[in-house]
Amino acid sequence: MGRELRNKHAVEVAAVIGVYLLFLAVGVYSGQTTMSIDLVNPPEGAKSQSSPVELVAKVAVRGEPLPNARVSFKIGYSGTYEVNFDIDTDTQGIAKLIFPARSSNYTWMVTAEKPGYPSFKSTWRSFSVSLSLRVDGLLPISSIVALSPVNFKARVTKAGESPVESANVTFYVDSVKVGWALTDTHGIARLSSPVEPAEHTWFASASKDEEGGISDITSFMVGSTLAFTTGDSNSRSHAEFPAGDICRHAEIALVTFDSKETRRRLVTALQLDHDEEFDCPEPIV
Repeated sequence: MGRELRNKHAVEVAAVIGVYLLFLAVGVYSGQTTMSIDLVNPPEGAKSQSSPVELVAKVAVRGEPLPNARVSFKIGYSGTYEVNFDIDTDTQGIAKLIFPARSSNYTWMVTAEKPGYPSFKSTWRSFSVSLSLRVDGLLPISSIVALSPVNFKARVTKAGESPVESANVTFYVDSVKVGWALTDTHGIARLSSPVEPAEHTWFASASKDEEGGISDITSFMVGSTLAFTTGDSNSRSHAEFPAGDICRHAEIALVTFDSKETRRRLVTALQLDHDEEFDCPEPIV
């Protein structure tokens, strides 16, 4: 009888321990599944007259920020198109995306993932963008290797191609703001900024009197060294050549790159930079 009681007691203790361990396991899992995603910006149904739009999501677990979580932004527009961007959360659980939006209606949502946690999806949100300014990115261009500091140039116009003076133009490299400038009487804004040698993308946004616009995204290359054989072994970017040296600079480029097309594009870029036209003679090859 005593042995049976002891056995029964042992079984009860084991059952209690098992239930306790199960409770702990469920508690840990439920703690992980309480991941939440707060779509901070833009608010639902927001209407913007400027671009880029900053999309912000905050990821938390049981109310505490979750750093180093991979957040995938999914953005739909024009009914059929969709783009995706992956960004990791910072120490505050925040993931930010600078999105160069054109005039359109947009929907967006995010998915958050981190090893040890189940993935979590947000609800869908919507916003719209209506732009009235035209922004043309003039420099740098993809066909010419640039040197740091890079000269950026953009033109701002309105309907009918009339230039917009005193518009605030912000320049972005790889979606990071590098500086701003005001447009002159010709609607031209210029900025010189250091850029690391590598392949990059850039765009410019403009705003004035609650109106806005944005340029296309352009890829460009920044070289660590671009040597031109000038006799004194100097290396200079195209912006450092005075206007009178444009044809000579193009000749140097022809020798360096062995390409008439490169020469033609270089002359075009230099003319844009100096706002002048130069009739360079065809080189003797």
